[in-house]
Amino acid sequence: MLLQLKKTCEEGAYWGTVAGVYVGMEYGVKRIRGTRDWKNAMICGAVTGAMVSAASNNNKDKIVVDAITGGAIVTAAEFLNYLT
Repeated sequence: MLLQLKKTCEEGAYWGTVAGVYVGMEYGVKRIRGTRDWKNAMICGAVTGAMVSAASNNNKDKIVVDAITGGAIVTAAEFLNYLT
């Protein structure tokens, strides 16, 4: 039980850090571009995906894949948000 709690706390800290990086990036890109749109989400998702991947992996090809995946997931979420 204690081991599961420790693992849950580690996962929470990891995803909290990822969310913090994304939100910080989104704020910075919004300030630089002067607008809030899906392009900001794509840029921030890609950069966050690359940063998280680079921090946890040494494989350069995996970093590129994670950057593309991060950008795609966040852009899709942003488009779905516009639909509702």
